[in-house]
Order: sequence, then C-alpha cells, then structure tokens
Amino acid sequence: MYKLLKLNDFRQFKNMEILLGKRLTGLAGRNSTGKSTILGILANSGELKKKDGTTYSDGKFRAEFSEIFHGSKKYDASGSDRIQIDIVDENDNRIDYRKFRTAWQNDNGKNRFRVIPLKQFDDGKKTEAKMQIPVIYLGLSRLFPIGEANEDNITENKIKFMDDEQKKWFVEQYTKILSLYDTVADISNYSIGETDKKKGVGIETDKYDYLTNSSGQDNLGQILMSILSFKRLKKQREEWTGGLLLIDEIDATLHPAAQKRLVDLLIKEAKINDIQVVVTTHSSDLLKHICKKTMYNNDNKINDVELYYFTNGNRRLEMKRNPDYSTIENDLLVESMLQNSNKVKVYSEDAENRWFIRKLVPEYIPYVDILDIKIGCDQLLSLYTGDISYFGNVLIVLDGDVRDKKLQIVPEQLRKRLNNIIKLPGDVRPEEVIYNYITALDPEHPYWENAAKVDMNWIYFKENGPDSSRYNLEKDREKYKKWFEDHQAIFDSTKLYDFWATDNKELVEEFKKNFIKSYNAVANRNFSITIK
Repeated sequence: MYKLLKLNDFRQFKNMEILLGKRLTGLAGRNSTGKSTILGILANSGELKKKDGTTYSDGKFRAEFSEIFHGSKKYDASGSDRIQIDIVDENDNRIDYRKFRTAWQNDNGKNRFRVIPLKQFDDGKKTEAKMQIPVIYLGLSRLFPIGEANEDNITENKIKFMDDEQKKWFVEQYTKILSLYDTVADISNYSIGETDKKKGVGIETDKYDYLTNSSGQDNLGQILMSILSFKRLKKQREEWTGGLLLIDEIDATLHPAAQKRLVDLLIKEAKINDIQVVVTTHSSDLLKHICKKTMYNNDNKINDVELYYFTNGNRRLEMKRNPDYSTIENDLLVESMLQNSNKVKVYSEDAENRWFIRKLVPEYIPYVDILDIKIGCDQLLSLYTGDISYFGNVLIVLDGDVRDKKLQIVPEQLRKRLNNIIKLPGDVRPEEVIYNYITALDPEHPYWENAAKVDMNWIYFKENGPDSSRYNLEKDREKYKKWFEDHQAIFDSTKLYDFWATDNKELVEEFKKNFIKSYNAVANRNFSITIK
C-alpha cells in the first residue's frame, strides 16, 4: 500500500509530505498548484510488465511521466533526492520505497526530461526499476471526444469480459451512476487513429450506439473498465499487493449527483480489491461530499479517505490536509473574485517606486494593477486635479521625498475625503533610502555575510556609489536611478530589503497601514475586493 509521498524539492513543492488514503485520496485547489504533477509522480512509480497482465483495453498497467506532462528546460533542473515514495504492508511496516532524481537525457536525438526512481539494497546494489505495482492513469479532461471524430477513423472492438459477473457489474454501476433506464446491449473499446488520448469505452443500448455517447458516458466507462481491469488482474495473480488508479479531473463532464455516486463506488471497490485511488477535482459539490467523509479523520494516522487542498493565495504554495469545506469554499471564492474583479489601479513615479511597493506589501499585490509607467510627481498631481473622476478612483503612491507643500495643489479637503494618495517610507527617493541604509550599516551587521557570497562589501558600495565617477550624469536623481538599476539584481539576491525591513519595522508597518486604508477607500468606491 502506498503510504507516503515525500516531496523534498520538485518544482513548487518544497519539504511537503502527503499521506495517501488507504482507499481514496482527493487532491484539490487553485489552478497551477501542482495537482496533476503529483499524479504524474505517482504514475511514474509503479508498473507491471505486459506479460504479467494487461488492462481490458489491452494496455500495460503503467504510465509514463512524460505522457502526462513535459519538463521545462528553464525551470526543471537535474538533481537527486527530489522525491520519495514509501510502500507499507497491512501492519504499517515499510516493505518497499523509491527515491527519485530528475535528469535531462538524450532519447533518440531528443532532450527528454525524466523523473528516475532509485532504490539501494542492503548489499549496496542499486536499481532504477519502478516498483512492481500495477498503475492506471486516466486524464479525463484531456481526452478526445468521440463525437468530434471522423467515423471512418474509428476502430471498434467488442469487450470480452472475464465472465458474465463482470459484465453485469459494469452494466449495473453504469446505469446506477448515470440514472439510466436503458438496456445496455454491448460495451466496446474504440480508438481514433493511433493516439492513446483518442481511446475510450463506448456503450450501445436499445436506443443509441456508442458513436452518440457523451463525454461523461465515455469517461465513466473508462473508470469502470479500469476497476474491472484490477478485478481481473487480482483473480489472475497468485499474490496480490494492490494497485493504483489515478484519475485527473474525475468530475469532468459528469453531473454532480453522478460524481458523488462514482466516488462512493470507488471507495467501496478500493476496499474490496485492495487498490488505492487518487483523484483531482475542481467540483465544489464533490469536494463538499468528500469533506463529509474526512470530517472526523485522525491526523495521527492514515485514514481510508484523505483530502489535500493546495493554494497559492499567499504567493507561496501551501497544503492543507483534510480542511473543512468552508476553508476550501472561501479560498476558491477569493480566487474567483480576484480573477474577475476590477482590480485597483496603482500609479507610481517610476520603476524604483514599484520595486519598493512590491517588497513592502507582497501579500496585497494580487489585489492591485501596478501600472508600468514613468511619470513625475508634479505631472501626476496635475493629472489628478484635472480629472478627479478618474484619478480619484486609483491609488497613487509617491516617493518619500515629496513634501506636503507640493501636495497642496490638491485641496486638503478633497485629499482627506478621497484618501488615495500615500507616500513611500523615508524622506528621500527610494533608491536613496537603499543607498543611505547600506552605507550606514555596521561592519558586524548580518547583511554583510550575504553580500560576501556575491563578492560585495561596504568598500565596493562606497567607492561605486551614485556620486562616484562611474555615474557621471548631470542630475543627482539620474545618478541614483542608474546606480539602483545596476545593483538591483544584487539587492534581490542578497535579500537586502529583508534586512532593511527588519531594521525599520515601524516604517514598514506605517506604510502597510496607510496602504490598506487608502486601498480600501478606493476599492469601496470601485466595488472591488477590500482587504483587512
């Protein structure tokens, strides 16, 4: 039985552990949070050779990582000990495991990204073989609908069931889940061309043939035949160590009531046949149904049903184990509102200002649209007074060196009522704030340890500052801007802002307070999302 999936360092996953349910594991969450990645990893962990058994579609009990998704040369680096999977017996004793490394390898002239299993035996020998566990992967949302295919390209093969009992089981479950009252006559495997994603299960009844099947009927047929493939395999083998059924987007094209009945069946059959099922879903109805099953789970042990929810709402990937439905609902609601809401526009003076804003309030950036423009304070304030109806409903963030006297171009009463103009921390421009901070640091300040890693030190910054001969420009402002531009990558890599924020907590908190207050003032007028 699969027990533990340990994600040490793979893509956005860092030091995360997933305890798989004995029967069913649900994976849900926002888009682009790695749910399908997890299925791909699990799919790549086990296999059964064709000589040892095949599915009802005459396929292997295996799936390739590369068949599910492809690597990115930019973001997927080679490395060891990225992932680990543990297999246990009924007494929770580990009986097998695989660690996984990632690598780019030449495969018939193509540079292919691979996730490679590795096990070291007690005698020191190693193997890169997958575990001998049958695996079936179904990517339902990515399949080719038969209704869109040219009939001449379709090949049909009637399914020969192991016995009448299995055919009867299929018909009963199929009609029950879909609430059908038709008489099922034949069940076929069909293929469109030679692509795996163009294969399916067709049902012929007394009222229609398989060519008129809906996507939902096809998807359900494939799931039921996968269960029967495991049932048949279990009967054929002398020893049975279980199997793994992976379903990406189980809710695809199925009615909510059918989704619930299907999940209940999967849990039941997983127990009967000693298999485990892992599914992903976006269906709120199905998630609510699963949450009822995990409500009383014991987090100190592996439960029959486990649910993991992934969110990047705080700009980093977070995983919640067995959350209540209200937690999921609130997070999905915020995501939906953020995607569809009228974000508050933010006007700033320049790129340095925007860099500072993003560092100061990273948690609120998803709520705003920071416009990439360069416009001086005087011009911005002139535009403000010239078009109050527009600029009174955006957020304006000025540099810290803007004096209150300059703001008087906007009547004080109007400024207080609209409350949408704020200033960055400090009393000088942002690039000067950074320069003054870094050159005033004590020799023992912890920042210098980080700077040393990129061969930077106090003397370098002092001798190559904006006033040095290196920046022979007419205006001081241009000198500082060019200096900041040249060193921004260093500031980011050495986490300079984090040190500045720690040493200037009061300034940071004051800006956040002002930002939230002014943002909400604008958001309320624009009917946008407010923040707390």
